[in-house]
Amino acid sequence: MTAQDQSLGAGESNWVALDAGGTMTDAVIVSDDGRFLVGKYLTNKQDESVSFIGSIADAAKTDGKQLSEVMPHSEVIVYAGTIMLNTLLSKTGSTVGLLLTQGFEDYLLMEKAEGGWLGYPYADRLHTVTHHHDDPVIPRDRVHGAQERIDLFGQVTVPLREEDVRVAARELVAAGVESIGVMFLFSHMNPAHEQRAAEIIAEEAPGVSVVLSSAIAPTHKEYTRLASVVAQSYAGERARKHFKAVEQKARSDGFRREVSTLLAHGGTVPVDTPRLYESYVSGPVGGVLGGHFVGEILGSDNVVCCDIGGTSFDVGIVRDGTIPITREPTLLSFRTNIPMIHTESIGAGMGSELGIHPLTGKLTIGPRSAGSDVGVCLNWPNPTITDCHLLLGYLDPNNFLGGDVPLDKDAAQAALEPMAKHFKVGVMEFCERAHQLVTESMREFLSNMLRGRGYTTEEYSMLMYGGGGPLGLSGVLDGLDFKEVITFPFAAVFSAFGVLCAPRRYRYHQATIAACPAGDDGPARAVKGAAIEAINAAWASLEERARQDFAIHGWDFGAARLNRSAYVRFTNQLSDFEVPWDGERLKSIDDLHELMRGYERVYTSIYPKQALYSEVGYQILELALSADLETPKPAIPVLDLHGRTPPSSAIKGTRPGHWKGEDITFRIYEMDELQAGNVVGGPAVIEHPATTLLIPPTHHVEFDSRRLIHYRAGQA
Repeated sequence: MTAQDQSLGAGESNWVALDAGGTMTDAVIVSDDGRFLVGKYLTNKQDESVSFIGSIADAAKTDGKQLSEVMPHSEVIVYAGTIMLNTLLSKTGSTVGLLLTQGFEDYLLMEKAEGGWLGYPYADRLHTVTHHHDDPVIPRDRVHGAQERIDLFGQVTVPLREEDVRVAARELVAAGVESIGVMFLFSHMNPAHEQRAAEIIAEEAPGVSVVLSSAIAPTHKEYTRLASVVAQSYAGERARKHFKAVEQKARSDGFRREVSTLLAHGGTVPVDTPRLYESYVSGPVGGVLGGHFVGEILGSDNVVCCDIGGTSFDVGIVRDGTIPITREPTLLSFRTNIPMIHTESIGAGMGSELGIHPLTGKLTIGPRSAGSDVGVCLNWPNPTITDCHLLLGYLDPNNFLGGDVPLDKDAAQAALEPMAKHFKVGVMEFCERAHQLVTESMREFLSNMLRGRGYTTEEYSMLMYGGGGPLGLSGVLDGLDFKEVITFPFAAVFSAFGVLCAPRRYRYHQATIAACPAGDDGPARAVKGAAIEAINAAWASLEERARQDFAIHGWDFGAARLNRSAYVRFTNQLSDFEVPWDGERLKSIDDLHELMRGYERVYTSIYPKQALYSEVGYQILELALSADLETPKPAIPVLDLHGRTPPSSAIKGTRPGHWKGEDITFRIYEMDELQAGNVVGGPAVIEHPATTLLIPPTHHVEFDSRRLIHYRAGQA
């Protein structure tokens, strides 16, 4: 790839972030004063350490440097990879055994009565015949029960029968398990039985890793706790070995520290974190973090973050300057207790495979994707959207990844002609319809996501990024009216850029039982006093967990910013909302009342005031704490403006293309040569080794003083 117009001085310390997607692995190298370089490499799903090093080397090459000049000076390397997700999707995790409360051995099979529904589109949810229950990753013969019971207040009602644990451990070892997960009922209120079970397993099965639900997910709802235990013991421990292989490769090239990863809640931690399952979806998270950072620069509190890759279209929303966190996201076909930045995705990208439905004969796009095999023009057996883009003139077959990976346009033409013939249209018309179909599906998904929350596009700035973002921008936006629309010269690595906007962070959740009755008589005040004690005790416990984790990594806990919150609901309602608390503790009943008023402010931002139900009082069943250490952020410097006319060095020539049923000529520009203040009108294509920006005849783009690209209607 071509370098950013920034360079790193010899011997300077730097931070490195990588985002491994299904198609590309992106790298950003940032110096301690915020300057950055970018690189890309085709993702190697068999050995991610290859694309890990390849993308860093590509970024270093843009500044004329070798790996040996970058790695020894790297303070931090953050790898937001797909290792966890790939392990779950391919079902190549560890051999795992489970130990549950006796009588609940079939709990995995129950799937909380929603396993056959999660992840299905609305149309399929209506037709039960289409539903498929995946086999549990832990078969029933490796699930054992132990007699014990703790009640909902944390009191022991049936002691742990230790012999049950010993027998289960021996049988699971004989079955060849590598890890044992333990989930007892209400262990989040009292972990004593789980902790004792872990001690017994260590005696009977030394060397076998043990995952306790009370340690990784001490929250209410036993099924989601169980799912978290399964994710960590099945995929987390196996993924840790892959992460360590990446770390070993980094150290062999001169890196002297531990590799970190990005967790789903937007914080970075070393790969030896005990809750590695929280890293299962981190790529879209990096993009939202970057969008929040850019929104602050723009002075925009409401930002829609859109990422078009080769495999998927991911959307995240920043509302009122806040990144929303969801506590129970769907992980494949079940829910887990993973605090995660809220994003939504569909399986439509610029590498999506084209097909013909066997029953209807209609054109289908995705969800299967060519990934790093791109299309018939490279190594994929079936046509993809990328093949269409080659024929439409949007892409240069000799400039893919800067010319490092040439594409075969003739092969794409030969593969697409039979499909066009099936629909009785010319090949160019077919390609354009395919492009419109994929961007229409993205547009509909984006529009429905906003409308479903009661938002309008006019309230939001829209940021478009990802390797396919600038290319799909015009189609996705057709008919939508955002406050402003921005893409980036470094759009292809924007998610990796966003990873470097993440702080060092641990986030913790803890179950509790607390109430705030509506009355103010003696009994009500006594209940409120008990609630204050319970809430403060939970926060103190979470702070101690954070202090211990920080000590493991040698981080300065005294420098951490602690953010406390409570999950509040009206009494006996099923849903609650996170309410931040700026203080260190609740010091009085007045403080408790202020926390409840904060809940009502959150509630009425979603529902009308008429829905308030304050007269029944409030419940707090969960507390949260995040401990953050700020890290150096990449800079987007303000540059001198150079006028509206692009320099001659940016003009590459012309290329025949096709737009809205007509043959046209695109003016071709080089992205890295365009300067702050330049304006480019359509029809045009701006090329970068890692991405392509398509400008239709009806629009133009302007490069602002930071070289952010504003997409606007009308001629230049």
